Amino acid sequence: MDFLARNLGKIREQIAAAESRAGVVAGSVKLCAVSKTVDHDVIALMHACGQKVFAENRPQALRDKAALLQHADIHWHFIGTLQTNKIKYVYQVADLVHSIDRRDLLDQFAAWFRKTGRKCPVLLEVHISGEETKQGFDCAEVLKVIEEYRESPDLDIRGMMGMAPFVADENIVRASFRRLRDLFEQSRARQGPAYHAVELSMGMSGDFTIAIEEGATIVRIGTALFAKGE
Repeated sequence: MDFLARNLGKIREQIAAAESRAGVVAGSVKLCAVSKTVDHDVIALMHACGQKVFAENRPQALRDKAALLQHADIHWHFIGTLQTNKIKYVYQVADLVHSIDRRDLLDQFAAWFRKTGRKCPVLLEVHISGEETKQGFDCAEVLKVIEEYRESPDLDIRGMMGMAPFVADENIVRASFRRLRDLFEQSRARQGPAYHAVELSMGMSGDFTIAIEEGATIVRIGTALFAKGE
């Protein structure tokens, strides 16, 4: 599947160009390959091309694929809606959960740490798109949540995640990402050095270069990596 290597090379070039435009250190933006539409054998091929970070949006799929691909250098992320009764499939496998959108999930993650001794890093999902179907804390609420939970010894809050609206107007997309970046920086300034948030997960196949220009540290790309194209 040579197209996987070509796709990965093209995406890496685009990321590097966006990093240059943004004035950030080359190689600092992490590429998260969204593998939710492909089987584990395709993930193995993409891993052989050099990709190390993969993301799933269904708890059982994450559990099953991770069990089949036990490479020491694969890092698994979870990006989907998470119900409390499915945390058991995610907590022991994921290296980062992007989609914490409710306080009860934070409480459950803290409880799982006390039960297992393993601390699973999380991002707080923020609703920035204006679309009613999207999940996440609103901008004012997420600052309160950080204030409440930032000193918990049982949690590792690494930053924020958000999705721009699916619109053709680049200015609207850019403004959404900028709003999240500003909120992220505001949270860091308010909480001080005790708050160790460093990750801003935003940008997908259609808008990841804009996201990098606006401060993304992680981009989540599926279609542009795994599609065969023409």
